[in-house]
Amino acid sequence: MAAPSADAAAAPPRDAQSAPAAAPARPSEPASAHADAAAPHSAPAAAAAPTGRTDIYPVTLVRRLQRLQDLIAAGSTAGIAQQRAMITEMDVAFGEADPSVWQDPANARALVMYFLGGGNPAVLRDIINREPRPNIDEKLLTGSLLYLEGREEPALRQLGEIDARKLPNGIGGQIALAQAALTVRTDPAKASRLLEVARLLMPGTLVDEAALRRAVLVAAQAGDLDQFERLSGQYFSRFRHSAYAGNFRQRFAAALSRMNVLATPDGLLRLDALLAPLDEEARREVFLLVSRAAIVEGKTALATASAERAMVLAPVASRDAERARVYLSAAQAATPDRYKAAEEALKAIDRARLDPSDQALLEAARRTAELIRRADEAPPAAPAPAAAPAAPAVVASAQPSRAAQEGEKPSTAISKAQAKLGEIDAMLKEAPR
Repeated sequence: MAAPSADAAAAPPRDAQSAPAAAPARPSEPASAHADAAAPHSAPAAAAAPTGRTDIYPVTLVRRLQRLQDLIAAGSTAGIAQQRAMITEMDVAFGEADPSVWQDPANARALVMYFLGGGNPAVLRDIINREPRPNIDEKLLTGSLLYLEGREEPALRQLGEIDARKLPNGIGGQIALAQAALTVRTDPAKASRLLEVARLLMPGTLVDEAALRRAVLVAAQAGDLDQFERLSGQYFSRFRHSAYAGNFRQRFAAALSRMNVLATPDGLLRLDALLAPLDEEARREVFLLVSRAAIVEGKTALATASAERAMVLAPVASRDAERARVYLSAAQAATPDRYKAAEEALKAIDRARLDPSDQALLEAARRTAELIRRADEAPPAAPAPAAAPAAPAVVASAQPSRAAQEGEKPSTAISKAQAKLGEIDAMLKEAPR
């Protein structure tokens, strides 16, 4: 991932709000499938039983779900399980609703808001396929479904011209979030503006949290350092307790390691200030994540400095202290003046205390240090023969000094060692965090 990924910014709100995975689409059921089987067959057509439930209150249900999601943004991890259960129940209730329920414009807006906020798009498709269709702008209805189904181009054709600011705030914020996801790959600047709209329309909500989280990554993708720092600071100040803050910290660290935030002499001090709102455990986690990501990027100075910060914050003999030692030694294993100490430190690390991805890093670092040691211990190459008798200066240049030889050998070995580290790049990115 040469440039900071904007995957999080491109993901639909279902991902941002940790909704259950969408169930496989099922064939649409005719409205008559929900008819009351107990209705008298002799009843006239005009008196037939309703084709579905009319005793549901979509607006009330959606408000209840949104309140729960706002608690999740504030840090309620228990709310995630409650959200899953609520969405399962609402999928059933909405799927069984009589089409007449959606003729109320407020209910129709709640329908779109619900599915953009986590509902199963297969249920929405079933609802749309019934007559009469929900009483709402067709572009909002169809565009939202296409978006949730991952059909980006047709979704953008439907949603692209809608001005979210002219909609009621609840649905407007959700639409702006969807529009940002649909435009981020082709027009990051526009996506950033749309995320700002989503935040302004729904401040303090999970939509606000998701939009801010994504805006940070869009800034990273654009290489806008000032915007990246400003938005990151806002996120850590306002949503540091969010149930999704851990995922954000991982993406933040990966983006940070690819940018030049820490390239200046005061870079780490700036990072310290940025992380100041976080508690000690969260700060330690960020430094560990930054160090690990920097190793993958080949930025040994950043990896070393971040690992040293993490070691200061980690309790003695803790798993995090062990991780910090792995990252510090891995960063130093490819340097000609520190590989020996790194090799000894790596031997002392308890592999069993590490997760699979760090175990892979440990093994790669050990191989790297060993490779450089062998290169350093190899006998010097024979000097190249002089082409012809020459002046003393030419002879001297034909016989490189031991110091020069030592400077060349580690350089070659380091290139090989860094190649070894590069081999596990994909493994580190895909392995469990």
